[in-house]
Amino acid sequence: MIIIFVAIICSVSPFFVFSQPQESLKNKYAYYLRGLLFIENGDFNLALKELNQAKMLDPTSISIRLKIIYSLIQLGEFSRAEKELKVIKKIDPNNPKISLVLSLLYSFQGKDLELEKEYEEFLKLSYAKEPSNRQIAENLAQFYIYKNRYNEAINIYQEIVKNDPEYVDGLFWLGYLYEETNRRQDAIRLWELALKISPSHALVLNSLGYIYAEEGINLDAAEEMIKKALNSEPENGAFLDSLGWVYFKKNDYKNAEYYLLAAYNLLKDPVIYEHLGDLYIRLDMPQKAIFYYKEGLKYFPKNIKLREKLNMYGSQNKVIKK
Repeated sequence: MIIIFVAIICSVSPFFVFSQPQESLKNKYAYYLRGLLFIENGDFNLALKELNQAKMLDPTSISIRLKIIYSLIQLGEFSRAEKELKVIKKIDPNNPKISLVLSLLYSFQGKDLELEKEYEEFLKLSYAKEPSNRQIAENLAQFYIYKNRYNEAINIYQEIVKNDPEYVDGLFWLGYLYEETNRRQDAIRLWELALKISPSHALVLNSLGYIYAEEGINLDAAEEMIKKALNSEPENGAFLDSLGWVYFKKNDYKNAEYYLLAAYNLLKDPVIYEHLGDLYIRLDMPQKAIFYYKEGLKYFPKNIKLREKLNMYGSQNKVIKK
């Protein structure tokens, strides 16, 4: 993390040129160079003394303040470093790298809420400066997905796909977002298009196959798609669950149980617990079903579907058959 911080400090602070009278210039230059020398030697207290003298002569210099911040962080003076960074943000509010440095500082301090807020600011400023940069755009979109702000992520991925209609990862994520926002037919359309471009894309194969199973359509095609995805990732619990669910929909309960249990042994996911419970309800084994619903709720206590299924089919002391 320190290495990243140093790299950012260097990229944000090119060697500065003073535009003040010659005598003042010499003094600031001397203080600044002595401060750099002390930083080089690891004497950060003396570096701060010299750099603060330079700051007094040029309080708007971002370069001086960034060297001060670096020295403060080396000394563990995180609060003082944070104050300096906030001053820099006022001087240059549209500089994304300053927001990145501040977010790294918050990570040192364990300030998660401030870290997320500042990291979002960094991504938004970067995206505003380079809207055609796909990597920056995707980083911002993925941040929105992490925060469950799907509509904002959709706007960015729509722009990405518009600029590159054959970018399969973009089509996959946009389809995922459509599925998460109850636009299943749009998701299916995008994933079918993505497979025409890249027929072996494992994530698209699994996602489309699973949605076919959910819809109860194209089940033979869904089985082949997910098997193809599993050829590339045989230990992927999500893929195994999808195949088990296809067999469930095909009333092939022996294979459904085999693959759902294989997924259960590899991955903790609320959908897997729900699928196993549903399978055992279908097999008229409610006690087994309740076991998996309850186990799922141990790990995912806020899961609404698992709670509804448990309330429907049983309770702590009573089993209610379907």
